[in-house]
Parts: sequence; C-alpha cells; structure tokens
Amino acid sequence: MRKKCSRVSFRHDDIRAAAVHHHGVLAGAEFLYQRDLSTKNFLQFTLAIPNYEGLSLTGIYNWRCCQWDWTPRTCDWYLNAGVGGALGFYDFDDSGLLFGVAASCAFGCQFKKVLISPEVDYRPVIGTVIGGYSEGFFTPGFWNFGLVVAFHF
Repeated sequence: MRKKCSRVSFRHDDIRAAAVHHHGVLAGAEFLYQRDLSTKNFLQFTLAIPNYEGLSLTGIYNWRCCQWDWTPRTCDWYLNAGVGGALGFYDFDDSGLLFGVAASCAFGCQFKKVLISPEVDYRPVIGTVIGGYSEGFFTPGFWNFGLVVAFHF
C-alpha cells in the first residue's frame, strides 16, 4: 500500500520538511503543505521567500502523472505536475504587490522503509509586480529550480 505523501511541505498527515531551492547560490526558501484530494491529485500551498527579497503564497492543483516501479525493494518513483496562482510582496525595501500564475513539476522517489523523499523540481511563478520600486515583470520566478528532501511524519 502506498503511503500518503506530503512535503516542508506540510501535507495532510505527512510533513515534508523544508524545501530550500538552489540556483547557483541560495535563491530563497520555501515551506510547503500538501493535501491529498485522491490517489491521483493533491493541493499544494507554498509560502516562499524568493531571493530572500519578498514573500509569496502559491496554491497549486497537482496531478500524479506517472509512477514507476524501477526499484521495487527500495522506493516508488513518481512525476507530479500542476498549475495554480500566486500572490505576495516583492522587495522588502520598497514593496510591490505580486500577482501571477504558478506551476509545479516534480520528479522523485518515496522510500519504502525510510521517511524521506529526495526530489528534483521546477516551480515557476510568472507574474507582475505592481507598485513600489520593483514594479514590472517578476523575473526571479523563472529560476525556481529545487533539490528537495522531504521528511514524512
């Protein structure tokens, strides 16, 4: 039987402990909560600090696209993808309001006997910043690649 998964990513009855994204240098941090809707889909809410210069909240509806049994004794491999929306503040010095579209694509494995899941993901936030000195297109959202280790409780 497949164990429900979550992420910090705080998820349903599982918690994925903190997801820190990396792009060359540390480019921000994210805390995630996931709630299973069924065995085929889940909601994901993310509180992010993009480039450590703002604060955003995203909500994404995800589908469990694929599951593979490549290593049947150790872990279940998966590919999830989804789409949603984002809002927040960008540039703490002269805050502007962020509105945008968010997406998610994650490839990883859920270990069967260990309560962690390594994952590679891409979670872009594409949108605009209105008001403040940083008004314009939200460019850091394109570079939201991550190496994630999720802890399940």
